[in-house]
Formats: sequence, C-alpha cells, structure tokens
Amino acid sequence: CLSIGIAGLLSEASLGAVPVLQGDQSHVPRDCPYGSITKPCQISDDGVVDQDCIVGTTGRPEVLRFQKLFIRAGVKLLFSRDEGVDIKLMANGIKVDGELWVGCEGGLAEAFRGKVLLEFSGAFEDFGDASRWVGFNFHQAGLPDMGMGSVEEMFPKGLVVTNTGRLELHGLPKTSWRYLAATALAGGQAVTLDEDMNWAPGDELVIGSTSTNPGESEVAIIAQVIGREVQLDSKLQFTHAGDYHDRGRPLNAPVGLRSHNIRVRGRMADGTEEAERAAWLACKWAYEQLDGANPSHVRDGCFGGHTIYLQHSTVHVEHAEFTSMGQALIMARYPIHWHLAGNATGQYVRNVSLHSNFQRCATIHGTSDVLLADNVCHDTFGHAFYLEDGIETGNSFHRNLVVSAHPGGSVCTDFQKGGGPRSNVQIGPSGFWITNPDNSFSMNHVVGVGTGYWFTFPVSSIGACGLAPVGPASCSSDQLRGAGGVFGPSRPYFDDLASGFGPDHWWTNQEQARTPVRLFRGNVVSGSHRGIYVDGRVFSSSDAFLSKDLPGGSIPCFGDGCPTCSGPLEGSFTWAPMTFNKSLHPRDRQYRYTANLFEDFYAAHILGYTQLDESRGLWVSGGVILFRGAVFLDTRVVAAAFMDLTGGCARASQEAPPGFTVAFEDSLFLSGPSSDAFFEIYDAGLYVARSRWATTPGTGAQFFVAKPKVAFGGNGNPIYFHESGPLGVFAQDSHSEYFQWALELPGVVNGTSGPLLNIANFEPLAWQSPYIRGSYVYSTDMFGIGSREPCIIAADHASSNPEWGKMAILVSGQKACASYLYETPLRFSCGAAFGGYGLWCGDGVPLSQCPGVVNDARLWYQGLHPWIDAHPPSVGSQPQATTAAEPPSTPQAAEAPAKVTPLSSSAAGFECSFPVPPPVSTPFFWDITCRRGDLGCNADGQHMECRWCNFGLFPSCPSPPPAAGGDSEDDDDKVSEAVREVMWGCVGLLTCGAFCWALQVRRRSRKVAPEVAVNSRSWRSWRLLSELQVVPSSAASCQARAVVPREEKSTQTCAEIERVAPLV
Repeated sequence: CLSIGIAGLLSEASLGAVPVLQGDQSHVPRDCPYGSITKPCQISDDGVVDQDCIVGTTGRPEVLRFQKLFIRAGVKLLFSRDEGVDIKLMANGIKVDGELWVGCEGGLAEAFRGKVLLEFSGAFEDFGDASRWVGFNFHQAGLPDMGMGSVEEMFPKGLVVTNTGRLELHGLPKTSWRYLAATALAGGQAVTLDEDMNWAPGDELVIGSTSTNPGESEVAIIAQVIGREVQLDSKLQFTHAGDYHDRGRPLNAPVGLRSHNIRVRGRMADGTEEAERAAWLACKWAYEQLDGANPSHVRDGCFGGHTIYLQHSTVHVEHAEFTSMGQALIMARYPIHWHLAGNATGQYVRNVSLHSNFQRCATIHGTSDVLLADNVCHDTFGHAFYLEDGIETGNSFHRNLVVSAHPGGSVCTDFQKGGGPRSNVQIGPSGFWITNPDNSFSMNHVVGVGTGYWFTFPVSSIGACGLAPVGPASCSSDQLRGAGGVFGPSRPYFDDLASGFGPDHWWTNQEQARTPVRLFRGNVVSGSHRGIYVDGRVFSSSDAFLSKDLPGGSIPCFGDGCPTCSGPLEGSFTWAPMTFNKSLHPRDRQYRYTANLFEDFYAAHILGYTQLDESRGLWVSGGVILFRGAVFLDTRVVAAAFMDLTGGCARASQEAPPGFTVAFEDSLFLSGPSSDAFFEIYDAGLYVARSRWATTPGTGAQFFVAKPKVAFGGNGNPIYFHESGPLGVFAQDSHSEYFQWALELPGVVNGTSGPLLNIANFEPLAWQSPYIRGSYVYSTDMFGIGSREPCIIAADHASSNPEWGKMAILVSGQKACASYLYETPLRFSCGAAFGGYGLWCGDGVPLSQCPGVVNDARLWYQGLHPWIDAHPPSVGSQPQATTAAEPPSTPQAAEAPAKVTPLSSSAAGFECSFPVPPPVSTPFFWDITCRRGDLGCNADGQHMECRWCNFGLFPSCPSPPPAAGGDSEDDDDKVSEAVREVMWGCVGLLTCGAFCWALQVRRRSRKVAPEVAVNSRSWRSWRLLSELQVVPSSAASCQARAVVPREEKSTQTCAEIERVAPLV
C-alpha cells in the first residue's frame, strides 16, 4: 500500500525507548448488541449517525442514500437481522468511527438472515472533489502520520474502519467450497459434491478447471439441491474431474459459492447484474491493452469500491459477498485490506466470496495475526492474496480457493509477459504473494494463475552477508539485516514510536530470508503456469513512478529496472532457513541451519503458454525444502532448483546429501499429456526418497523421468534416488497410505503393469562442456527392480539404451558406480567446493563452527555407499564440518578457486572471454578446472548479473567503490600495464626454461636405465602441466591443487604425475 502522503515515506523515523506491545487490547469483547438496541434510526441528511439505533423492517424493502455516511465514535448502527429484511445502503463513502453491525458471530441463530446491499458509487475524478470522499487524519488520531500532518488521506468509493471503529458482518452460514466427488461431464446439468450441501436455488457457483486450460473454469447457477447432488439451470461447457479418491481428492475440481445474503459492491453501471457484468468484462479488455504509456483507460474503467481497516480497528467478516471492488492501478485500494494495522489478533475474514473484482482479493499490509479462511476468490486482477511489505507475520491462510487471477498492473509482478515495454517475463500474478515466511498456509487451492505460491522476501540491496556471494571477511554487523527488511510505508510507520513498535522492536528487525515457513500444508495449485516459485527478487512493494494528478496513484512500471519487477536472472534471491531468537537484536542472534517442511503439496496440469521453459511444479532458489507426501500430476516439469547462495551445505532432511536444496519423501509423481520430465538436472541436487512415479494415459514420447535443463553444462548436483522407483515395484505400495489409491487409477502404467522406461534423457546438455560426466542420476537400489544394486545413469553422447534413457549409459553394481564416481570430478555448489561462496553463520562466526551444516559436501560423499566399499576414504563416513583452509582429501576434488584481480580480460595466461568485459577494477574468480575460460570466469563476487561468462549477454559489471586513499583509475591502468608486462615476461622465461629442460630430459633418457625413463604418458603429463604453469613437487601437492589439464582428450591423473614430479 502506498500512502497518499507519499512525501511522508521519507520522513525520519522516531528514536527512543521501545514501548512494550500491549497485545490485543484494542479489540472490544464480541458482545452482540441486538436486544439492547431497539430504537429505529433517524439519520440526518448529512449522513451522521450520532446515537445507537437499528434500521430495517420485515417485509418492507428500504433504500438509504447518502453522499457520505459517518458513524460517530462510540455509536452503534445495527441492521435488523430478522428474516424478510431487505436493505440497500448507497453512498460514496462510509466512515466507521463507531460500530457497524450486520448480524453477530455465533452461527445461524445469531446471523443476519435478511438481504443487504452496501453499494459504493463514484469515479476516479472524485479524488478532486472533497464532497465525494471520506478522509482520515492519522496525526489527529495519534498514529504515525508519515509527514502528512493535518492532511487527510482520501478514500472515495469505499468503507473505512478507523482506529476507533468496528465492523461486524455475519451473513447466513453456507458452505464456502468443496470438491467434486464424481466427474462432471461437459453437457451435463448436475454436479456431485463430497458432502451434503446447504446451498439454495439461485445461488451462483464457480467450478474450477481440471486441465491445463484455465479458461475451462465456469460459472453455474443452482436449480435444485438434493443432498450432495446439485442440479444446475444450464448445461456445463467443460468436463471437470471428480473421480480421484482418498489422498487424490485435491486433484478433483473445486466448486465455490459466489452468492451470499450480505453483499458489498462497487457500482459500475446501472446496478443490474447484466450491466455490472458487462462493466467487468470491459475492464478485463482494458487490462489486456494496458501499457505503461496510457493507463487511464484501466484506471477509469476499473474503479470499483474498496474497504480498508486501520490500526486499532476491529473487523470480523463472514458469509458475505464482495464484488466490483478494488481500484485498478491505485495502491491501498483493495476489496479486503488491513492497512498498517499492526497487531490484529482475533480478526478474520472467512467464508466470504470475492468475485468479479478489479484489484486483488485480500491484502494484509503491515498487519499480524489475521485469519483468512474458507474464502472464494474468483475473477480478479493481480496477486490474489497479498502480503505487501514483508513485515507481516502470524497471519493464517486456511482453505482459501483462488480461481482465475488475471494479469494486473499495480506492481510489475502482477502481469505475465507482453510486447514492447512488457517484454520482461514476470509470470504473475500469483494466488499467494508471500513476502514473509513467518505465516501459515494450509489447504488452499489455486486454479488458473501465473504462479500458485510465490515466495520472495525483502532483503538489503547492500551485499547481504550470507545471502550473496561474499566471504566471511566482508561480513559486518551493519550487514546482518541484509537477510531481511521492510518494504514501503511499513518501515517509517512502524519505526515511529506512535505505532507502538519502534526501530528497535523485533518486528521491524526481521530476517525473512533466514526464517523458516511457519506452516505450509495441504496446499494445491492446478491449471497454472508455475506451482511454487522461490526466487525473483524485487526491491520494493511500489514503483517510483507516480501519477501527476493523484499522489500515490501508480502508473504501471513494466521495465526490467522497475523496483517491483523480479529480475530475469535465476538465483537473484535465496532462502536459507535457520532457527534463532528473533526477539534479540540481530547482532546478538545465534543461528542454526534448519529445513523448511512443505507437507502434502499438490500440483496438477502445470503448463504455461507465456514462457514454456519456466513452467514447473516448483522452482526453488535456496529454500532447503523437504516435500513430504507431495503429489504431482500432468506437470510439464515437476522440480528444478538453484543452490543456496549462503554457501552452507545444509540438508533438506537428515538423509539428504548436504547442499541439495530440495528433497522429496513419500511423494508421488504422475505424468500426463503435458509432462516433459519429473526432475530437471541443474545446479542444486534433488533428493528423492521413498517416492514413486507412474505414467498415465496420454503421456507423450518426449517424457523422461529426468532431463538436464536445456543447455546445462553439467557442473551441478545429480538427482539422487533412495528407495524410490515405479509405482507398484515395492511390495508395500499396495497398502501404503501415500500410494495405494494411485494403484487403482484407470490406465496407469506402473511397475506391475509395464516395463521401466525413459529414466533419463541427456540430449538437452551443452555437450561442449567439460563437466558432462557430472550429469547423472543415481539410485541406491536400481529403482527397486532387478538386482536392486546401486546404479548410475550417466550422460554419453554416443550411447542410448531403450530401457534406461537417451544419450545415456547404465553403470550398475557397487564397484562400477564407485569407479565412475571416483573418476568424475565433483562439482558441488556449496561450501569450500564452491570457492568460499558466502560462507557465514552469524556475526563473525565461521562456517566451521555453524551447527547444522558441513563446510564441504565432498566429505559427506566419501561416506556414501558404494563409495566407501570400493575406495575407502581418508575421512570418516559421517558428515563433518571443516574449515575452508583444509585441503581436499580426494584427488578429483578441486581446490577452492582463488580470487584475483585481472589486469585485463585474462589473468596469468588464463583467458576469460566475457561477452561484455568487466571494468579492469572488477574482481573475478578463475576456476582452474575449466578449459580456456569457457565456463570458468566468475565476474565480480557480488553482482549476480555478472556471474558466468558465455552464459548469456549480461550487462557489464559495476565497478566496486575505490578504497579510501586509493589511486585513480589512470594509475591503476599504469600499474596494470606494468604488472602485465612482468607477468608475460615470466611466462616467456618459464616457457623457455621448460623447453630447455625438455631437451635435457630427452638427451638423458637415451642414457639412463629404462626403469627411470620418462614414458610418453609422463611426458604428456609434464607438457600439460607446463602449459598450465603449475609444477607440483609431489603427488600430494597435485591432489591438493587438483589440477585438470586444459586439453579435453587428456585423462591425466595424479598417480601419473607422481612419476614425473621427482625429475623436477
């Protein structure tokens, strides 16, 4: 939310002692005033309610019209809850300083049983006419004013519940939404639900799509209800699945109720249902034409009503309907909106229908401990459920249904992709925009959005210590807040002591990127472009471009540089969950790595049309997430992951390898017509334990269980399977709570009904990469079939096995697997093996002392079966924490790359071919195991857009600031040139010396005994070492340096080098 007083956002935060938060004292007891208030209302023409009264008479419809309605502080306005009451209240704005009651909490006996319509009129131009909006003065109310002073914030066409206000809306109780219990065929005129329904003829329903086409969600009207069967007044246009049972039930179509007897509406036309629907469709068309140059047609045509709840207000809303609400492209104007409300414990919106709205469904902004449960959100624009500034905690989202959230424009991530200024890919909106993991998400269902659940948190723009590629030496107390932050007006508002918090309160000093999710269980996404997305860093909750004629009104910002746009680069954000005492100041916190637990997650029919290669059930950057009991159906790609940039080799489970950021346990993967692969081999490893997969009818020939990401070079982690394989292969599947239901699915091909096919296809690899052997799939038990020996399915350009894969070889048996792993250079993207990438565990605490992680994942791998049997390691088999200075203990483990400052685009003879060369003062890492710099240059240790050369045309890297008292750039260039000349001179001398030495060796080899002659392979070893200008004096130093020759054809080992070294 962007406060109208935008200048106030820049005001200085108040300083001083922090008062103790007083909990929920602002909330009055939930006493029901009906019975004690019987006086009929006599409201004056100016719309002021200044004494307790009640409106509404049974059997006599009433229409109340006011320009503005004011309920004074301490005054209660009640709507009679008798049956037969029919009230229509029309106003440009309603300001609730007192209390507005429409029914009471307590079920049918206490609910409002008549009909009421709260309708708001107005247009965008009303901002310029004070007679047509209600206002609120934060300063006069004793709240932080953020520089507004005596200026009122304007709220046209809406309902404002102020700091002294209370809103109680309690409609007739009805079931909000359920799942189908039988498939409803296109052309049919009835649906069967999974329980008896209390709906009524004339009620409107939305039935969610169960295909990859979100447009197959449809609206129906009830003709009759008989138990679980609901008969409709017209035929269905599409088929909706309903035959999944037991654990498969969330794969059925959800059916939500759109109608309630309490209605809150923004009037857009003449008030008839047909005209209001036409106005919404016109708004949808305007959104589809939206560009950054001319947003007025959206702003004017999509200007609905809104409700807003301020700090210390009290709000309880249930069984109500909100439609034509939200004001497009204007921040802080949403259908449901807690605005900078602070602690709102006990408040809720539940069993509410929000449909045909213009901006979002519900926004929680600067607010904690709210309950949003059993709500139906259908047809809106932009992110549906929105945690705005990242400060929000303790809120619970339970059993909410989202169907069809269309691209919006208030923030950049609200849209997907378009031409011109919208050319960057956002793949929004989301069903749930999650900027703080310290909230609960359970049993929600999302259909037809860009991204189901989008996790991205506010982090500091200054090198986040432990969350960006910086080493422990650069960590300081000032940077500890780099793992968290606060967007937008929440920062100045809650830094102000008048809010009851202050700059030293834990709530304003959160570390979201180190906080595990409070609860994520039973959530579902279907018919969408992406399932879960943990990535896409944004820098603000609002854009810097403001309308000239409306303070706080936002012009859409669609360029890559907009602060609300998520960058196109993968890994722009990371999540490193830890346990710590958040009540302490960041400098005093102690951290221990932990894992996120995502239970019973479902993703079905995930296939995007905007950016196909981004369509996955889940993409995780960091996160360290254990998925337990997950189910995936007909998803283009189930999972891919990026490494955790903290550098800690944390584990997603006790069994998972360190550094693998995603693990699956007891999970089920079902292919379908849209499926390309279950698992994408990429930077971060995926661990799959006690899980099953099967193919369903319609699965295409292109499907494989695992594929590398397109053009992937292989320098990552493998897919690691343990006690996992085709459904039905393991005897316990027939009585497993996780898998038994799937064995009964019609047409499923599993381990008992067909051969095991299509494990891995390595065709998409970048075959010119030197790391191809690092791309493989490993199973501890041959996927549960045959001999159940360990096996590896690895990349091989010249080989294909129709049973196992394409461009793949099968390595089976303990010794063969051990040999393959022994000869394959490990490329683990964490710990010391990744060059000291952000090794950190608290203020000045080295990673070697950080509980819960290992410094070097290679030490863990040495204890793996079958490695330990064939090649006993020199270290113990248990995971250990070591310091980065310890040398690797296996020959193939590469030494951490040295950080050097190049004098040009090459250093010490190693060429680094950047498409856009970095400035001469920009440091980069050289990876000695790479060939000719093709993959080995890491430009700048901090700016993610500058990482690897030849992986795309990234912008040039910014130069780091010069050190205090440092030389000018001209002086640097002079020094660089001088050093370069010296270096090349050394290269020449070394080359000449090597040549002369080679001649001496040749002469000597004719005279010495054969046993000391240098054979051709040893000579080749020396020649390659000379090229690298690295001459180890022993095999031990060879192992320590882990030199890999530059020639691709070489298979040189340290054992051969040992025969050459004594001659040096």
